[in-house]
Amino acid sequence: MNNQLVPWTEILLRHNGRRAEKMRKQSAFTLIELTLAILLLAIMTAVGVPSFRSLYEYSEMKRVTSDFTGALRYAQQRAIQERNPVRVVVDVDENTYRVPVEEPEKRRHYVTRRKHRSASSRRSDNRKNKKVNEINEIFGFLPKGFVFEFVYKVAQDDEIRRGEGEIYFYPDGSADQTFVTILWLAKKREEERRLFMKISPATGFISSMEGSTQQQGSDFYKGYYDEWRR
Repeated sequence: MNNQLVPWTEILLRHNGRRAEKMRKQSAFTLIELTLAILLLAIMTAVGVPSFRSLYEYSEMKRVTSDFTGALRYAQQRAIQERNPVRVVVDVDENTYRVPVEEPEKRRHYVTRRKHRSASSRRSDNRKNKKVNEINEIFGFLPKGFVFEFVYKVAQDDEIRRGEGEIYFYPDGSADQTFVTILWLAKKREEERRLFMKISPATGFISSMEGSTQQQGSDFYKGYYDEWRR
């Protein structure tokens, strides 16, 4: 009886042994796959993180440019429609900006032009002034990490690095020639980014450029990049 059971026992042991060996081989193969997957993930992360960071920086700079430019253009449109100068107040300390709704007596008027206007024109202006009173003040602020480095009024030769600065837009579409630099702070100075903006005095046209060094901003404000941008 025992002699008959021995062969079956051996067959069972051999089968279990082969099965265990196959499982060990399969486990080793799975470990290799896991190692390769981790290695591939590390490579993709090393390549993708800088690209993602560049995309994020591009998106943030565009958002700041769009928001601040929008406030400036809004002020210019109001000045043209209301036939009165409209100002943009930039608070360098608080990194905020606003387009206030002025009381009629606080506005600068073009006296020489008003003398020659007809009664109907003045009535039209009065209706517009009533609409102005219904307009809410526009208020904006720079995102965290962004600061106004300075606001420079060219005609007054006034560089504002503290307190408030004013940028006026006029009824004929013109504006105070102004240079504005917005700084994006970083842990390392060489990683800081800047947004350079300038307002044309004749047309109130707003142009901007992204850069990193103050020298790039100086060249931009002097017009060195104008031909290249065209």
